[in-house]
Amino acid sequence: MARLTALFALLVASPALGTPFEGLYRPNYDFASSWDCATVGMEGGAVAVEGDVLHGVGNACQLTDPVEVRGMNAVLYDAICTGEGDAYSERVLLMSHDFGIYVLRDGLVLDWLRCEE
Repeated sequence: MARLTALFALLVASPALGTPFEGLYRPNYDFASSWDCATVGMEGGAVAVEGDVLHGVGNACQLTDPVEVRGMNAVLYDAICTGEGDAYSERVLLMSHDFGIYVLRDGLVLDWLRCEE
């Protein structure tokens, strides 16, 4: 019983494990080559997945309830977001590709390229 209690305490005290999509990204558009990968979340800056938080331009989403998509390198999340003074929730699918990730939201697909380190 003591081992189980210690294991539970360790899990509760541990920080979020993050996602397999951790990193800094820039949009894959012609004009995006001038984006500053050193600045996160601002116009002209990088977007990021840090831990279980998806940082966009002017918004951030807590990613919860991950569901792996069988046969694909993708995970579907419930996202609890804040941006421009509003709170909202949505479903977000993140899927890896050779140079970054795709971010799929209802009616929207974004292609983000990994920022070079």
